[in-house]
Amino acid sequence: MEKFKELSEEKQRPIIEAALKCFGKHGYKKASMSDIAQTSGVSKPMLFHYFGTKRDLYLYLSDYVRNVMIDAYNRNKINAYDDLFERIIMASKMKMGILEKYPHILKFIISMFEETDAAVIDITKKIMPEAQKFSYDLVVKKEDKIKFRDGVDIDVIMRLMFLMAEGYAHEMSDEPCQLDKITEELERIMNMLKSNLYKEEYL
Repeated sequence: MEKFKELSEEKQRPIIEAALKCFGKHGYKKASMSDIAQTSGVSKPMLFHYFGTKRDLYLYLSDYVRNVMIDAYNRNKINAYDDLFERIIMASKMKMGILEKYPHILKFIISMFEETDAAVIDITKKIMPEAQKFSYDLVVKKEDKIKFRDGVDIDVIMRLMFLMAEGYAHEMSDEPCQLDKITEELERIMNMLKSNLYKEEYL
């Protein structure tokens, strides 16, 4: 894998894009190193030279996608908002923007949610909870809890947010969508949740 990292970004890009596309479309088991090599324009032996095994390539991609997503967030901009739901909206805009820009990343992430192959299930079971924890820590602050009405569990609300985000990801990957339309819908949902879940003095 070190040999691959020594390549210029220009030479890395076609290989990464081809691998993301293939794994995202077919899943781990049906994804072919031959197809990835052909799509990327490198030979199959060279692909194995760079990564060693198909599993190592998958592991590299999972780390690559995680780093791209983390880098997409601007924590200072998110922290500029005092309200939880406003921070969620801002973080969601950043996430949807990067997913729209890199559609192959989106399909790969969805395939990771759905992956069942024993060869890589340890990777997905580790990555996905870590991603959710990162998202949680990114937007939730200790002082948020006092704003909610008695009996409202903020962790349940965030679980709902994660499921909603997964649904939007599927929608964005299945057909062309307008980011502005999704953002407007998301803001309406956040305002509705806020008005129903917050104590009156925080509205």
